[in-house]
Amino acid sequence: MKNQYFGDYRDMFKYDLIQEAMKKNKGFKRFSFIPMLTDFKECNDGNKRYYNSEKIEKRPGSGNTDLVGYLRDYNDKVRDRKNRDLRHIRDYFGAYINIEIFEPDEPMQGKYFVNKNRSLYFQAIPDIYLESALVFVDPDNGIEVKNSSKKHILYQEIRSLYERMSDDSVLMIYQHFPRQKHEEYIDRRKEELGQRSGSKLKPLWISDNEIIFFFLSKGQEANNIISGVLSDYSGKYPEKCRNG
Repeated sequence: MKNQYFGDYRDMFKYDLIQEAMKKNKGFKRFSFIPMLTDFKECNDGNKRYYNSEKIEKRPGSGNTDLVGYLRDYNDKVRDRKNRDLRHIRDYFGAYINIEIFEPDEPMQGKYFVNKNRSLYFQAIPDIYLESALVFVDPDNGIEVKNSSKKHILYQEIRSLYERMSDDSVLMIYQHFPRQKHEEYIDRRKEELGQRSGSKLKPLWISDNEIIFFFLSKGQEANNIISGVLSDYSGKYPEKCRNG
């Protein structure tokens, strides 16, 4: 995740889905956001901000008028991408749910996520963030690839978080679609994720054909609730969403 991405229209999908999951699973005491924050880069990624346009119609999250209004107002107020700050999502969620955003101790870790300090970063995540929580990890690109970088979360890191989580917690992971056939990619990635995370339950997923969110549950009850959330959510946006 980069601060410059905050407020992109994909955030409608991301934060609306999180809000739905938190609302429907009463066992969640907190939303724990692990952003894997990386430094600014001059590019046009994460710059789709059409909140005053028909381009957002029928997109996942577009029906959440409070969230859309918040993101629109934020983008109108903070136009310079270098000044955007994902921590401002607290301003929105504070009225709805308990949110924790992991920020590593700068003298130990530094402000940004980097490869050489990967282990320190994940070890520093407080245990309380993983208790009765929806734990969302948001790397730039997604899950481990052959030549992983700071843009990816490694399978060993996923497994470590999963093993540390309480039985009523759920791990949610951001994944950007690579240039592969979507169905084949989801099937392969889901199989790998299930095996290498150590999960006894099959991963769940939801996608808008641009990005995917994978979910790993430890307990059957939480898994059933998330499965229902994803099914209902896809039903709200049938032209864009699918899940499995």
